[in-house]
Amino acid sequence: MTPRLRAVLVISILLIPVFVFLFLKQFGKNEYHLAVLNPKSADCLAPVADTMHRVPPFNLLSQDGETITEKDFEGKIYITDFFFARCPDICKVMTSELYRVQDHFKNNPDIRMLSHTVDPQNDTIAVLKEYAERNRYQKGFWHFVTGDKKTIYELARCAYFLPVQAGDGGKADFIHSDKLILIDKEKRIRGFYSVTNREDVDKLILEIQVLLQEYKQQ
Repeated sequence: MTPRLRAVLVISILLIPVFVFLFLKQFGKNEYHLAVLNPKSADCLAPVADTMHRVPPFNLLSQDGETITEKDFEGKIYITDFFFARCPDICKVMTSELYRVQDHFKNNPDIRMLSHTVDPQNDTIAVLKEYAERNRYQKGFWHFVTGDKKTIYELARCAYFLPVQAGDGGKADFIHSDKLILIDKEKRIRGFYSVTNREDVDKLILEIQVLLQEYKQQ
């Protein structure tokens, strides 16, 4: 191959991305939108206001002893999960990954995080406070909440559609989910992510950014 031909070939290869970009700009749309999920369960009441599932009102207590309700999340995107402080394995991974999410969005006023204990008998406000501080929570951004056990399990099953139920009375007394759930400003579910899969948490971080961009474009 002659030097001239080699130079033409190199230039042609370098110009391919430019042509692709110009084509997409002129004729295509490079957009990515999150689906709105609408799960249903025979064990839960169907939506009343419309056919879209939305997280219902709730009333819980935070690690600071403050009342936390759905009104604290008005106009917010939030990430939620279910854990218990004495959990020996998966909860440690979950909280560590949630800290990573907090680190990305802690300065964004449109984002919040909400962690429910499924062991309210043992996870008192004092225990939750110590747990939150140990895991470097940011006050006002990441809420650890407790309340009536039946209420919390009802939220898990029928608000967030997670398979949470009472255990066998042993040390691992609670069967809980490894899922993080992404909720939008309209209280709709936009995604489920496995906390045991770091790539899934990376996807959550990306899709929060996508959702923020969606709201900017409205």
